[in-house]
Amino acid sequence: MTITPESAHDRSAPAVTLESDAGVARIVIAGTFSDAASALAQELLVDACDRGTVGVTLAVEADVGPDDHAVLTHLVDVAQRRCWAASCRLEVTAADPDVCEVLAAAGIWPTQV
Repeated sequence: MTITPESAHDRSAPAVTLESDAGVARIVIAGTFSDAASALAQELLVDACDRGTVGVTLAVEADVGPDDHAVLTHLVDVAQRRCWAASCRLEVTAADPDVCEVLAAAGIWPTQV
C-alpha cells in the first residue's frame, strides 16, 4: 500500500510517500529536500508508527542542499525518537554519498543504496 499526502498532488510539493508492506513502513523522500519535505515525512512517520509497524525505513533519495543539512539531521532525530517510543526499529537509507556524510557527521549511520 502506498499513501501519498494530498499536498503531493501539487507539482511544487515535495515528493514524500509512505509505502507499507508486511508490518514494515518505508517513507521515501524524493526530489529536492526542504522544510516542507521534512514536515510531510514527519506526518507520515506518525502514521507509520501508529499502525503498529515493526520497522520503519526512512529513504532519503532527495537532493539535500547545504542549507537543509540541519533540517535533515533534525528529521532523523525525530524519527529515532518516534520509532523508539513505538518500539519499532528504524533504518535510514540514502542514495547520495554526500547525504551519508552529513548524517555520519551528526552521528547517524545510514545505509547507502
